[in-house]
Amino acid sequence: QYSRRMGDQHQRRRKRRNMKRNDIRDQEERGTSQKVRQHSNSEHDNFVEKNSFPFKRSLRSFANSESFFINVVQSTSTENDDYSALKWSEVSWKDLMTKWDRSTTFPDLIGFSTPILPEESSQERKYATQSSEKPKMILHCLPKTASTTLRTACREHIRAKCAFAKAQKRRPDPYGYRDVDIFYRAVAQCPDVHHYCVQGGDASMTIINYEGPQESDDDSQNSDEEGVESGPHHFVHLIPFRNFDEWAASALRQIYEVDEQCEDIDNLLEHCLGYRELYMELYPKSVLALQIGMALNRNNAVPLGNVYDAHQHHIVLYDYKQIDEIMKKMSVYFDFPPMPETDQEAKKIRAEGTCPDKTLERFHECHDETLMKMDAIVDLKKERKRRRDDMVLMKEIRPPYKYVNSTTMERFDGRPMRGSGSKNKLSK
Repeated sequence: QYSRRMGDQHQRRRKRRNMKRNDIRDQEERGTSQKVRQHSNSEHDNFVEKNSFPFKRSLRSFANSESFFINVVQSTSTENDDYSALKWSEVSWKDLMTKWDRSTTFPDLIGFSTPILPEESSQERKYATQSSEKPKMILHCLPKTASTTLRTACREHIRAKCAFAKAQKRRPDPYGYRDVDIFYRAVAQCPDVHHYCVQGGDASMTIINYEGPQESDDDSQNSDEEGVESGPHHFVHLIPFRNFDEWAASALRQIYEVDEQCEDIDNLLEHCLGYRELYMELYPKSVLALQIGMALNRNNAVPLGNVYDAHQHHIVLYDYKQIDEIMKKMSVYFDFPPMPETDQEAKKIRAEGTCPDKTLERFHECHDETLMKMDAIVDLKKERKRRRDDMVLMKEIRPPYKYVNSTTMERFDGRPMRGSGSKNKLSK
């Protein structure tokens, strides 16, 4: 009884702390939104006039990967001008396939692209300034591209803006992050939310070629309030760019920081398999190939005859270092408040040390050629099977950990767990 009483008191204190923290966050967000809205009301028209309307082509018009175009956005802010023009361009996937190598930088990417010049199209301006259906911005979160910052911002933003999402069980990831059905449910139930985060590189997150929820025993029990069908909507898919060499080196440092050893990644790279942040499937060019494949898959399929056919999608590449500026400016352009806290740096302070050079060299031996020969991934069924087979092999090479008690873990093969668990005494 004493333990239960103390536990109840602890839960009440924790609930009061959470309520106070949420009240403070809501007040800050309301203050930020009001400030941004006042600023955008006075600047919005001028800001729209400074910027060309970026989405000239429909993804539905692309029949194959060689004819596929992607938008590229760049911020041109100066120190005293937070809302200067965004610089838009477009690049063909054909050019990216052949020119995007391990040394490519974002300025190189801009050099591959064709600028989108301002036009005085009344229809485009009307869409940009008066459309009742404002775009939904989808941030494809990838390791080593500010993904921790974005996930945290999205999670709190959706909970603050949408009572339906807030009522769901609280999880570390944003609502709808890993499940495409739940993502579309969030879009349907949260009309005031215009910023979403999803797991980038996940072949099951078929947002572009979504055909509706899978039939299950639970579907008959779902009420209309929990439906996923709404719209049609305009989805803008934002995919970060980072140089391949920098991305791989940063991912390897993260692995070393967590594991405090390189044995696991070395063993897996002997089979050219991924591990933690260092999966080739999670590099931005791979994710772009997957999204283009999904779009072509949808374009070449039989029409569904439902609202999912009417959704519009566009794909945008951006420099991951500019995410805060890009998010704010695109939000102002399309006339809704920016998502707070995208300027945070969740992993700015990093421990020193990394794996030997030979580990990184082995990764490049495995994947440099893959990077250059990458094309749109149209056969999604085949791709999912390949990934499942790789996962089975990975678990054979590196068995997962198991919990022994609240402070101790060991591997299923009996080897001690490295990293944070190495500070604890392991049971034998």
